[in-house]
Amino acid sequence: MNILFISTLAHNPGDEIIRLGLEHVLRQTFPGADFNTIHKHDPRTLFAGFKQRPRSPHRLISPLLYGLYAVTSGRRKLNYLEEADLVVFAGSPFIWRGDVRLFRFTSANAEWVPATWQRLFREFKDKPVMNLAAGAFIHKGQLDSILTDPTVTRFLKKAAGRCLLTTARDAETKDILAKLGFQIDLIPCSAILAAQGARLVAQPPEYVVINLMREAGTIARGQHGDSSKWKDTITSVVPGIEKRNPVLFVSHSQADDDVVAEWFPQHRRLFSKDPVELLNVYSKARYGLCNRVHSGGAIASFARPVIVVGGDSRINLIKQFGMPTVDHREIDGPGLLKMVQDVEQNYDAYAARLRSVIRSTEQAYIDVIGKTGFVDHSSPAA
Repeated sequence: MNILFISTLAHNPGDEIIRLGLEHVLRQTFPGADFNTIHKHDPRTLFAGFKQRPRSPHRLISPLLYGLYAVTSGRRKLNYLEEADLVVFAGSPFIWRGDVRLFRFTSANAEWVPATWQRLFREFKDKPVMNLAAGAFIHKGQLDSILTDPTVTRFLKKAAGRCLLTTARDAETKDILAKLGFQIDLIPCSAILAAQGARLVAQPPEYVVINLMREAGTIARGQHGDSSKWKDTITSVVPGIEKRNPVLFVSHSQADDDVVAEWFPQHRRLFSKDPVELLNVYSKARYGLCNRVHSGGAIASFARPVIVVGGDSRINLIKQFGMPTVDHREIDGPGLLKMVQDVEQNYDAYAARLRSVIRSTEQAYIDVIGKTGFVDHSSPAA
């Protein structure tokens, strides 16, 4: 059985952390399955043997490059979408609408849509598709603009209707799809299963991990944060943490690492895009204070507490873990330090909560996939 993940490779470790958790579940559900993963930002990776470039093409150029490759070199190569027995969209933001005026970027016109969703709509209408750990990327005041955009809602309805199974990782995704007529299960993000997916276990804690972004969140798709306010907050909190624990700054991108070097030049820091290397580092965290939600999710997968400070709706997926979250615009240094002290003082309770969520999340995914009735016909047992 061939399972195709629509995800990213060597681009955003958060996507790969989500996928590791889903792979853990699917390996239990479909023992012996073979997995392929494409880099959705360059759909030419759908073709076997295509060598991924160091930099992804611009989103407006990427579909054109795919189309050209498909009618030239790709004509003689295996296409993973065509060969897949099951296609899994692995935890990508599923609902968003950028507020830029020119070349608006939405769920409906992402660079991977023509090569994946559109082919599944038109050419491979019977190929099983699951959209697991689907999420929303919404900033304040944007919900109405999504629900009133006919292009976006038409795509969301078509995609949700096409899938054998869709699960939400946050309440916003569940609520939006309910408004569009689809009742789906809300299950915590599969990132909380990443440690098991990488076959890693928690190590003795050595440090507190801090994951830092300049604006406390992603600034793409019309999102902007208050960098000055966030800098004032975090620079006032770190010394308080260091009174009790060593600190290690961990970055998922070069831009994030540059911010750490600028704001905390004397501190230890690590930058990697390798999800397994990051998980090994996170396995030694006492707890985490993170801007990136999937830095937080990776730490939580070891049943180590995490606080996520963000700037858009994605922080709500951490709420599904029972961990504290806050918008960076709504907290100051003393307030954040109080959150940190609460985690330190109630550490065992937070860790126990995570152990429970890990167990229940794993079982929830197994149960909901089982209820679809999808069977691996390539298995002797089938």
